[in-house]
Amino acid sequence: MQVGRLGTLALALLLTSCGLFRSRENPLITGPTNLNTASLEELERLPGVTPSMAGRILAGRPYSDVDELVDRKILSRRELERLRKKVTVGEAAQKKSGDQSGTGR
Repeated sequence: MQVGRLGTLALALLLTSCGLFRSRENPLITGPTNLNTASLEELERLPGVTPSMAGRILAGRPYSDVDELVDRKILSRRELERLRKKVTVGEAAQKKSGDQSGTGR
């Protein structure tokens, strides 16, 4: 069976569109992204987050609640609602309001 140039091109396009040759540099996010610990690159991978938004999120750390993004005017309510299920503040938030000495006192 001989495949012409058009067939080869169609096959190449099909294979790339199905994700077979996806870059390993951008792994799929498996759980919520922690806003207090994520790198700039990890924040930029979130859907709809621009480099400018990611920078504002980094500059506003630490967060004790995801809603602080709106309260501090880092994101709009609409932007936050789009991200709400994809982000968390995790354990790092407790250091903001709690013990910072690490002794538990």
